[in-house]
Amino acid sequence: MLNIDIIIPVYNAEEYLERCINSIDIDTNKNVNVILVNDGSTDNSLMLCQKLEKKHEGNIKVVDQKNKGLSGARNTGLEYISGDYIAFMDPDDTYDVGYIKNCIQRIKKFNNPDLVITPYKRVYGEEKIVNNLYDVTDKELVLNGDDILKRLYGMDIKEVINPATMNDLSPVWGKFYKKSLILDKKFIDTKEIGSEDLLFNVNVVNTDIRAVYIPDCYYLYTKTNNNSLTANYNENLINSWGKLFSLMEIQAKREKYNTEYFTRLDVRKYLSKMSLVRAIYNSKNLTVRNKISIAKKTVKNPEYNKFKYSDFPNMISRWKILMWLCDHEYMYVLYIIIRLLEPYKNKLK
Repeated sequence: MLNIDIIIPVYNAEEYLERCINSIDIDTNKNVNVILVNDGSTDNSLMLCQKLEKKHEGNIKVVDQKNKGLSGARNTGLEYISGDYIAFMDPDDTYDVGYIKNCIQRIKKFNNPDLVITPYKRVYGEEKIVNNLYDVTDKELVLNGDDILKRLYGMDIKEVINPATMNDLSPVWGKFYKKSLILDKKFIDTKEIGSEDLLFNVNVVNTDIRAVYIPDCYYLYTKTNNNSLTANYNENLINSWGKLFSLMEIQAKREKYNTEYFTRLDVRKYLSKMSLVRAIYNSKNLTVRNKISIAKKTVKNPEYNKFKYSDFPNMISRWKILMWLCDHEYMYVLYIIIRLLEPYKNKLK
């Protein structure tokens, strides 16, 4: 029997944690071990974790720690893994019906691949929007490490249709990692790095692994906070993304990846301008003038300008408009457009 460990970092999650655990269906999936890492919650999350541990004795382990952030909680969870495959889950997310059972069947069918990948649905209340990661819907897709790594590094120029999908493969949730693949691997906090999930996957995946994509098993990614002004501006934002890109480039050189990897990374950098600008414009602790000033300085960075919007023949029109505004530094116009479009972001992807 295959044993699965699921690491769930918990911080002030009392509102939805039980729903998350119920979706795992532990009563049916007795081979699942859930590691709940209570990361210094200030609500009743720890009490709820302990209640669930008692209810599912032997299948849930609770670890309590002072707040270390998402990466710190996941790293703590990794210290307790013992299963054949490891999965990560966020406490406000859920699995579709039969998710674990169906994934295990495919793992056995394909003779224990190194990595299993599933698509996901973005959940906005009662609405569910499907994000298929590959263009197959009726059969599994066998992939090698090179296929996955290239997607993680970025898009090919001809692949750039809707840049909003560039990071669809980056999250660690919606995946099952063979234990041997992630031994001794750690997450780096987003305060230091632009995307902890992307870097973790880039460090874990190598060109020799074998992976399987299962198109009909869905991870339900719940968007619980639709407030567009979600966070204070982090002064380390630009540097953290620069560090991520630098580490990816260093790895590509060290592993002697071919030139396609470097081109894809340059495409990622160029398209990431919009994500950075959006984060700046949606911050709640800056004046509009400061937002414009920081955003303009960001888009001037030569590292983000190795392409221009016209280099992408298949890019959809609305993105061409946004990138044209970025390329020409029309930052006030871009600010107005982003603020107007923000309430509809779930529809525009």
